[in-house]
Amino acid sequence: MKLEPTRTLKAGSSLVQQFTVSGVPVPSVTWSLNGQPLDATAVSSTAELTSLSVKKCSVKNAGQYEVIATNEVGTDTVRFTVVVNGLYSLIHAHSHICYWPTGPKIVCFGT
Repeated sequence: MKLEPTRTLKAGSSLVQQFTVSGVPVPSVTWSLNGQPLDATAVSSTAELTSLSVKKCSVKNAGQYEVIATNEVGTDTVRFTVVVNGLYSLIHAHSHICYWPTGPKIVCFGT
């Protein structure tokens, strides 16, 4: 499955995004929204999977998400944008395309 650089959601809907993560040694994974670290309650990670789950999106969940996997060999980054349409506002951040350097690898799957 190809990661869509921009996802548009209705306010109140769920946002779930999962990625497989691989590398030797096992990479550490961090998530951010608009450059700020995400609340640990919305993110879960294991040695091979990292996921974001927001049950009821609002415009505060809109913007650019970044997932970074890092180990001593290198870093891999995935960026995607979430637009949340609410009753009174629409927030849209510029989207960025994923890139895949050597070292850790992040792969999108699921919906």
